[in-house]
Amino acid sequence: MSFKLLKLFLISLVVSCSTSKTSLLISDTYNKNENKTTLNLVPYGTIEMPGEWTKTTYNEISRQHFFVDSDSTTIAVTKNPQNNYPFYSDKMTNAEFTREFFEWEKQYYEDKGYEIEEKSVDNNFIIWTVVGKNTNTTFLYGAKHKFAFNFAIFTDNWSRDKQFEFLHLLFDKN
Repeated sequence: MSFKLLKLFLISLVVSCSTSKTSLLISDTYNKNENKTTLNLVPYGTIEMPGEWTKTTYNEISRQHFFVDSDSTTIAVTKNPQNNYPFYSDKMTNAEFTREFFEWEKQYYEDKGYEIEEKSVDNNFIIWTVVGKNTNTTFLYGAKHKFAFNFAIFTDNWSRDKQFEFLHLLFDKN
């Protein structure tokens, strides 16, 4: 009997150690005093968003978390380890990773027939837009502290300048 238990324990240990996918514990909270919403992504850390945002959906494949505010503006936020991406190299700088991340996604959208406009480039992030049939989205792709950040805004309620400022603030705070 004890041999069977030992055997079962060893098999379960081997199976549990063989997976390379990280499990995430996810929660979000709104702090009224600080007027910010915090997305907790254990073990990756947090993403802080200014204002009150309500989570609507989560895309398990892209790990995008979607939120909406009181004026129906929708944002998507993602924080993933850089080594989760197929083009990643441990010798890449944040700027090199960001450029590769942008080019990788840009190709996807161009293949689907969308127009891409690169708007703002910094050493560690790129702000860009995707425009096409029923689509007008502003993105910020960036990298720091071995994480890739993907922030997006879907709205007709904000000016481009307000979108750029918001995305820049998101990246700076996180």
